[in-house]
Amino acid sequence: MASSDPSRPATGYPFVPNGIHHPPPPTGNAYPYQAPPPPQPTNPYYYSTNQPYPNQRATLLRRLIAALIIFAVIFFTILFICWLVIRPHLPEFRITSLSVSNFNVSSSSSSVTGDWNARFQAYNPNKKLKISYDELRSSIYYKSELLSQTRIPPFKQGKKNVTDINAEYGALSSYIDGRVANQINGDKGRGLVSFNLRVLADAGFKVGGLRARRRLLRISCDDVPVGFSRAGGSGNLTGGARRCSVYA
Repeated sequence: MASSDPSRPATGYPFVPNGIHHPPPPTGNAYPYQAPPPPQPTNPYYYSTNQPYPNQRATLLRRLIAALIIFAVIFFTILFICWLVIRPHLPEFRITSLSVSNFNVSSSSSSVTGDWNARFQAYNPNKKLKISYDELRSSIYYKSELLSQTRIPPFKQGKKNVTDINAEYGALSSYIDGRVANQINGDKGRGLVSFNLRVLADAGFKVGGLRARRRLLRISCDDVPVGFSRAGGSGNLTGGARRCSVYA
């Protein structure tokens, strides 16, 4: 029962009609309701920096580069193994004979006449490679002065094969430099004239029935000495066969 003494302070909540009670308001300036979450971006391609979206183009490029590197390593490994197994070597050439007939050099008309007959020996040192020579061109020089040139018939070589090749050259009153004519006559008067012979060969290498590759061979036979009698126009190779240099 409530006290009727008006001097005592009132206790409890104040009376609210209809039986509805409200909690006391919070103290301070705090907002009484929870803040709503921030709005989400409307861009469908947006992604958070905390969870990056994978770049498919960069990934594809890295995979492609890795595949190319692996392919190159495998290719060159196979090529190196084939080289070790086949052991390719360039053919060897020697000049075994060189004769000259009807040789005449005119200093007054700066011309040369003569017939040359050369014999080469080609050797294939490969144990597993065959060589086919499809086109051969040969030239004869006195130092750097061209005297004559010719073509040599094509031929084929088996493994460890030795083949003899003949080449014939001819010049009939062909023009040469006047100083060269004087030098040739001087050498001929001393009984010895040296010639340079060149052969350009288109060669194909084969392993069994498989054609490996083609190479352009350059064969150089330098300072090949031919002895002449003082009055005659004929001469022959002196000093025996000479080895030629082969370049590819």
